[in-house]
Amino acid sequence: MRFKLSALILLGFFICFFLEAQEEEFPSLDEIIEEIASSSDVELDYSTLFTVLEDLYYNPINLNTAGVEDLRRVIFLTEFQIHNIILYRDRNRGFQTLYELQFVVSLDILTIKRLLPFVSVDRVDDTRELKLKNALRYGRSDLFVRYQRLLQEKRGYAEIPDSILEQNPDKNRYLGCPNKVYTRYGYRYRNQVYWGITAEKDDGEQFFRGAQKYGFDFYSAHFQINNIGRVKRLIIGDFLTEFGQGLTLWSGMSFGKTSQALNIIKRPRGVNRYTSVNENEFFRGTALTLNFGNFDFTGFVSYKPIDGSVGVDTTYQEYEEYVSSFLNTGYHRTPSEIARRKTVQEFVTGGNVTWNTGFMKIGATGVYTEFSVPFNTGNTPYRYFEFEGKSNANFGVDYITSFRKVNLFGEMSMSRNLGYAMLHGAVVDLVPEVKMSIIHRHYEPNYQALYSVPFSEGNRSFNESGTYLGFEIFPIRNWSIDAYFDSWKYPWLRYGVHGPSTGYEYLVQLNYYPERYLDMYFRYKHQHKLRNNPEDIVGMRTLTDYELSRYRYQINYNPNSNWRLQNRIEVSQYNMNNNNEWGYLIYQDIQYRLDKIPMVLTIRLAMFETVWNTRIYAYEPDVLYAFSIPAYYSHGIRTAFVMRYSVLDNLDMWFKIADTYFHDQEGLGQGLDYIEGKNRTDIKLQIRYKF
Repeated sequence: MRFKLSALILLGFFICFFLEAQEEEFPSLDEIIEEIASSSDVELDYSTLFTVLEDLYYNPINLNTAGVEDLRRVIFLTEFQIHNIILYRDRNRGFQTLYELQFVVSLDILTIKRLLPFVSVDRVDDTRELKLKNALRYGRSDLFVRYQRLLQEKRGYAEIPDSILEQNPDKNRYLGCPNKVYTRYGYRYRNQVYWGITAEKDDGEQFFRGAQKYGFDFYSAHFQINNIGRVKRLIIGDFLTEFGQGLTLWSGMSFGKTSQALNIIKRPRGVNRYTSVNENEFFRGTALTLNFGNFDFTGFVSYKPIDGSVGVDTTYQEYEEYVSSFLNTGYHRTPSEIARRKTVQEFVTGGNVTWNTGFMKIGATGVYTEFSVPFNTGNTPYRYFEFEGKSNANFGVDYITSFRKVNLFGEMSMSRNLGYAMLHGAVVDLVPEVKMSIIHRHYEPNYQALYSVPFSEGNRSFNESGTYLGFEIFPIRNWSIDAYFDSWKYPWLRYGVHGPSTGYEYLVQLNYYPERYLDMYFRYKHQHKLRNNPEDIVGMRTLTDYELSRYRYQINYNPNSNWRLQNRIEVSQYNMNNNNEWGYLIYQDIQYRLDKIPMVLTIRLAMFETVWNTRIYAYEPDVLYAFSIPAYYSHGIRTAFVMRYSVLDNLDMWFKIADTYFHDQEGLGQGLDYIEGKNRTDIKLQIRYKF
């Protein structure tokens, strides 16, 4: 009854387009980020993906001069769409206007809407020789400062009597204040010169005292130049590496299965500057890419401290100290977290050579990693094949080629212990109305890659074999169908699964876009997996099946330049041992852009009722460069309000307040994060100054 009542209330609002309280809109990224969040319980930093499209937004691709590699930077374009854009340009002696994109075969209305902010039509090649005085005089600077805070007090901030601290000075508690502060300065000149610095203090961390005597807990800086003679890219400072299909070497974030069933080919950027705030998963040093015709040669070296749990094993003869786990949270709030800060030194060096002729690309990548303290996984059975010791090495070969209506791609890689992994795939244009994609991957349990993000179900590059099959179908005008089926097996144990296991997943999405300002879709997604049977309390734990189904309907409506509306209804169903659990989420987004005042207002109202197994993730409007993807769990109402106000042409301000009210809770969180009451309220204030 409560579900029906909630549905009627929100449906009365009508429905609509996804609204963002941001001047720069990247609608294609929202779906990708939401898909990643729904398949991971870890809090991730999505700004790396955002940077990819941000570069294109400020430096649009000239469709009249772009090559295959240029268009591959647009992460949501398929290989067929890239091929057809170039084919149309060559046949018609270039583009005269962006309106011609509607005549390019395989470009549907939604793809064109996503593409427009990132491309331009210019009859003149705008590549010019870099002059130092121009780079210093005509570049663009952005300065960001963001403040955020949870209004309720966590248990970790409670006062502790001095008498207790005298007896136990290392008692777990938050040593800093609850404020979170982020600042970033960035400079860019066209797409040739970049430099900048990023700093962040998490809530609970100290500031200019204690463990953080130099202010912020994390600092990152970079300097990068592109396309200067033979130098295709030079980076000094912090950077990321992306090669092949992510099997041998890929740092930072990536994406795999999404509702875009054909978009399964990774688009590596080689080496590129790092501007995010993940405190461990990046490289610090220098990287250089040189171009000689069709060949690119890349080399890099990195040395930085990382967080780890260091222990002493008296029974381990060769080493006394060892690392039991690396920590990627970046939190240094409590005495125990500070004790694990920068305890391990990491040295990484490697390189890549790529031969590229446009529609044929072959690369080879090698990487060597060494730690100051050996890594030891202990006696946990499911970690038996994982990396141990002080050093590791990987070597891989990748390829991607296009001919006629077929794209082939893949990568093969081997680690130092002779464990191997491979993936091969194809995207095929069967007929104009039907396209197909396929991937087969085989990752041995003993393959060890420390920086690797290939296409997989478990977000890991080992202990998995599977086959993915996807389709994109255009049955009639203004309708399309996206669908995929993926099956896999794990030959060795995993966390929470004490035996070899299998699983499968499929998705079907029906899209309808009758008008330029209106589109909608219905999605059904089903997963079938195995896990330890919770009914087995003692003895050998058996495996049992469980299923998770999700039903989603979303409609986007943009009646004019002032209003943007979006509505979503999502239902999830979890079944194990014939016990069904249900959950639902309904939300309404409304964005209004004022005419006489440079202000944009965004409101979200969401109602939900779920249990942990049926929790639902949904992308939420936020301030620029921040990403909020809360897990809607339990029973409650969430409201969010975002305001952007352009004070001057070069000065913007954002304010966000979001509150979640839980009907069935008297306290939220656990441990030091526990707060009393039914509400959780967050605020953010951000300022950007452009000069």
